[in-house]
Amino acid sequence: MKIKLLILHLILLSNLTWGQISILNADMPKVNDTLRYSNASNNLLPNTFVGSGANYTWDFTNLTIQNQEVQRYFPPTATPYLIQFFSASYGIPEGNLNLGPVGGGTASNAFSFYRTNNQSLVQVGRGATIQNLPLGIVYTQRDTIYKFPLDFGDTLNGNYSGEASFQALGTLKQIGSRNTVVDGWGNISTPFGTFNCLRIKSRVIGSDSIVFGGFGIPIPNDRTEYIWLAKGEKYPILEVIVNNLTNQITSIRFKDRYRPEAYLNNANFTANRTIASTADTITLTSTSLGNPTNYFWEITPNKFNYVSGTNASSASPRLLFTDTGNYTVKLRVTYFGGGDDTVKVNYIKIRQAAKAAFTISNNFPKLNETVSIQDESTGDILTWQWTFTPNTGITYLDGTSSISKNPVFKFTQTGTYAIQLRVTNVAGANTLRKNDYVQVWPTGEAELKNESILSFFPNPAFNSIHIKSNNAEPIQVKITDILGHTVISKRIANESDKEINIEHLPKGIYFIELVQGKHSGIDRLILR
Repeated sequence: MKIKLLILHLILLSNLTWGQISILNADMPKVNDTLRYSNASNNLLPNTFVGSGANYTWDFTNLTIQNQEVQRYFPPTATPYLIQFFSASYGIPEGNLNLGPVGGGTASNAFSFYRTNNQSLVQVGRGATIQNLPLGIVYTQRDTIYKFPLDFGDTLNGNYSGEASFQALGTLKQIGSRNTVVDGWGNISTPFGTFNCLRIKSRVIGSDSIVFGGFGIPIPNDRTEYIWLAKGEKYPILEVIVNNLTNQITSIRFKDRYRPEAYLNNANFTANRTIASTADTITLTSTSLGNPTNYFWEITPNKFNYVSGTNASSASPRLLFTDTGNYTVKLRVTYFGGGDDTVKVNYIKIRQAAKAAFTISNNFPKLNETVSIQDESTGDILTWQWTFTPNTGITYLDGTSSISKNPVFKFTQTGTYAIQLRVTNVAGANTLRKNDYVQVWPTGEAELKNESILSFFPNPAFNSIHIKSNNAEPIQVKITDILGHTVISKRIANESDKEINIEHLPKGIYFIELVQGKHSGIDRLILR
């Protein structure tokens, strides 16, 4: 009987030790914590990590360690974003935000900021430095990560959003939703050890975009986060991130101890831009862990030049590419006692630079006359933005708008207009402005016709015009500019064909008024 009771006691103790757990705020990191984790190679099959349920066993002991990093939880005062996030509990450095061509490339020094208490862990915003300006995006709808206590079967659904304007360049917007379920509990084993855990699955769908003049290009972010949490461990025992747009694992990392050998083979690097044109300088930066003693870069094909005094042995070389195409980059680093290299195939993509160009169907339209613009830009253009100065008196037609490739419109006010086109492609943006490009003239009630008693030719004219009439009465000729100033006033007496010299007048639109007895008329005169 004693043996049976002992066995029963051990079974109960085992169930107590390895039963369901509840995660509290006390199990989460705190400001100034420093936690070590290892990045693992992407060798997981879906069935090894998507499985879940009660009393489940996950075995990740065969994870291959690529390198180690340290996660630091910074106080807001130690970041450039104290003004916006002074009330946050801590900030965590994160990968830089790729904002695409509209945003001018990459936003650096990025942080996510969180507020934590006994009830929840909430992301309150993000900070990023864009064009040397520290920008804080405070969420008006906050992203609730967890609610405590966190138990098996819990669900949490919510949205987040925030935006911030910087200088006169535009507005950075971030929106998204998070759908979370605690879908498993049991045991997890990694190279760090075996733990009783909860498994949390979160689907996050969002986008980042910079908006210029009311339009922008959203950068989509659709991912699923698989997180295993254990009591008192603070950092996740394992974290697997899947990009749902490509169905690829983008990150595998787990809490770990210090492994000196992990630093012997850790060649890695980033680029300030991976999509650019031949006019852009690309900076490669080694992010290799440890303290490499030497660097050697290989870029293929060999259609580039090192600039700014850098070369193939620099830790952060700068390059100008001489041709479009895809470039593979290899970095080899050496350490005392070891070395490593890494290759990123087709990492740099050099595309034809965007170059804005356009023509208009009529530079001298009448009021309410239909006009069209033909875009002639080169470089695989993605977006168009048309701007008129002044910005009044323009009505778009045929379903087109200020972001159409070939807009159709009419002018409802007279005057001289400048037209500007800004185009973007994957490599960047380009702007072309044509000042005094269009002159709109009012429609006269008594326009001159070629078949009328009074007429003139040619129109458009260059150096001179000829006045014609079918009778011998004197003709009074008056030419005024678009502002109403008289530039020529002349009387022609008893001649059927008279030449008037206009070569001294600037190019543009004028109004010519002819009066002969009881006959008169006004027409526009175009000088080119």
